[in-house]
Amino acid sequence: MTATGDSDRSLFLSSRLIRAATALGRVTSQVHKGQHGLTLPEFSVLMILGGEDGAQTSSYIVETTAMDKTKVSRAVSSLDRRKWLQRTRATSDRRFEYLALTPAGRAAYAQLVPKVETAENTVLKNLTKEEISGLERGLAGLDRAFGERP
Repeated sequence: MTATGDSDRSLFLSSRLIRAATALGRVTSQVHKGQHGLTLPEFSVLMILGGEDGAQTSSYIVETTAMDKTKVSRAVSSLDRRKWLQRTRATSDRRFEYLALTPAGRAAYAQLVPKVETAENTVLKNLTKEEISGLERGLAGLDRAFGERP
């Protein structure tokens, strides 16, 4: 039971969030897996790099996605093999490299974004405007609680 005592909400918040994220992930994976055979980590890296201005480090991707370093590293290597990534060594510290999408990576990103939005909207259309607004506020609150950028 939750702190409110609602018997219909007997799962912990974390369990409910995991269940919702998994279900929504299944919907969106039909797009990224079906279109390009991308795993979720590969798709996540592509979305981060496509949605950001300028190049980013793997550390930034790990921090932003909360994915394990190994998963990010494998996803980066896979996208690199597809020729979707450009790697540039940092001049100040050669241990770091900056990642950016190549034109082919940008094209894949541009192709996937509207299809993923459509897939998500098929789920969101079942929610009221108030529920969507509440969901957005709740997620922003969780980001703030975890010290992440909104």
